[in-house]
Amino acid sequence: MNVSELYDLTYWIDEEIVNTEIPEKYQQLHQILHQNSQPNNQNQPFESQKDDLLKAIKAVPLTQLTKEQLVFLRALGIAQAVGKEGTRTIEDVLYRNVLDIATSVNKIQQIHQKLKEGIKTSNQIKTGLNECIAPEEYEIDKEVMIRVTFTGNATMSNVSDFKKWGNTWHEIGRGIAMAHNAAPEDIRIIGATKGSVTIELATSPEIAITTSMIILFALELAQKILDIRKKAEEIKNLQLQNKQLAKDIKKEATKAKQAGVDQICERLMVELTIEKDGNGDKAIALDKAVKDLIDFIEFGGEVDFIVPDENDDEDNEEGEEVSRPEYEKLRNTITDIRLLEDKLKLLEPGLEESNSE
Repeated sequence: MNVSELYDLTYWIDEEIVNTEIPEKYQQLHQILHQNSQPNNQNQPFESQKDDLLKAIKAVPLTQLTKEQLVFLRALGIAQAVGKEGTRTIEDVLYRNVLDIATSVNKIQQIHQKLKEGIKTSNQIKTGLNECIAPEEYEIDKEVMIRVTFTGNATMSNVSDFKKWGNTWHEIGRGIAMAHNAAPEDIRIIGATKGSVTIELATSPEIAITTSMIILFALELAQKILDIRKKAEEIKNLQLQNKQLAKDIKKEATKAKQAGVDQICERLMVELTIEKDGNGDKAIALDKAVKDLIDFIEFGGEVDFIVPDENDDEDNEEGEEVSRPEYEKLRNTITDIRLLEDKLKLLEPGLEESNSE
């Protein structure tokens, strides 16, 4: 995560956590639970405080953040207190896994304390970075940054891996760029980090949108395949006499994947008004890019997008700020990607078990 991205996160925390009074809502719930836990005190209803808190933490737009921002938000102890995870924790503490009222009080207090400490740390970071942050080059040029992380089975640990995945990303960039009448050189490398090797690319919003759409379509396909494989696993576990049925369903998953990749290419060609006959080279290059990008994702590689800040959006004739439509489309696609990734995490254990057969 670059410095300006961290700086933006501190302002996001102010807007979405502090200004929505989530810490105060945790404190209000804790106070009434604490009162109820005292000897000889008459229990007071806490439904109103609980509902206010759950409404606030469910509305936190975590999908607006990049993956690295989400990781840092978790390190601050804030991510665990909001969104689906925070909601699940509150419901567990109050209803599902209740031992006694004192335990519930302590757990709510712990969440609240970590949340306050995370906000304090965020404020310290923001104060330290004030007046030290310059706009990133890709933001000045109205470009979008694509962060490519070579992890999982798509890792780069030697020069042979470097050559393999370098060639793969050349084909991905070439195919998507050609679809927009651009060249691979229009996708610039602007940075790199170590650990899991990460390359930062700067390119036009249009190329970034197409890349994000391929990933979204690939995740939709992955969900369909996982559902099929999960069904095969369920049938196998029923121990039916017809063993062939589960095997046939697994074969169907393979066929669905092959057909799905072709459908993704067709959807993109319609979206980009590319005709196979009239734009043969473009169609072939895009087809190759789609298949390579899907393979990269399936091997465990990650692709993330950093859209220029809202402040970089355009002004209309009256001087009012308006969101650039290409930025808005990309942000919406990123949100859909995040939601699908969350769903796939719930299905992946079944896939792993199925693949081990």
